[in-house]
Amino acid sequence: MSRWKELPGELPPEVHQLIVRLRRLKDRGELSARQLALKTGYSARSWHRYLNGLALPPRKAVEAMAHVCGDDPTRLLALHEIAAERWAEGREVTADVQESSPQAPAPAPTPKARQPARPRLRLLITAGTVALMLSVSVSVLLAVRLADVRAELADSRAAVAAAPVVVSESMVPVVYTCPLEERDGRWYAGLSRTTDAILAYTYVGPDKFVDLADVLEALDD
Repeated sequence: MSRWKELPGELPPEVHQLIVRLRRLKDRGELSARQLALKTGYSARSWHRYLNGLALPPRKAVEAMAHVCGDDPTRLLALHEIAAERWAEGREVTADVQESSPQAPAPAPTPKARQPARPRLRLLITAGTVALMLSVSVSVLLAVRLADVRAELADSRAAVAAAPVVVSESMVPVVYTCPLEERDGRWYAGLSRTTDAILAYTYVGPDKFVDLADVLEALDD
């Protein structure tokens, strides 16, 4: 005889009677849980739950066990029908009790600890802020400097436009007349009567002469 665990006390009497009857059939057939599983098609784990009152065996399992162990399935199935009704009633009562019982409020979620900012990220943000401020400052300085230069240029142009134009006497060229005159079969122009000097190029005035001998000597060289 195998040693069975004591069935739960909250089982209805009809369910208790069905399980005891199934236990006796298994012992009479001297079947292990593995052999019972192979002959009925229900796993050994399922039969463990059925025969220990943890779950109600289905109608097909009860009928299969009756055929395997040589018992009358009619009486066993009638007992199973009554046990199934009591099992369902017990489940409904248990569900009603659970619904009516006050439930403990769910614990409030604890706020997560604030993670400290990473030093590298903070350093990058600081460097970016400083670079932005420097670029803005340089832009403002350049704009102010450009405005000053434009103002100075405008003032210079206005001063030049307002200043009177002064023409000195040295800026006015001296105009010399050069009348032609024939003497002794020779033509003379201007004030010079020499035949040994010529008036230098771009020179103005009767006193700007070049010695002709010097010119000829320079050409020979």
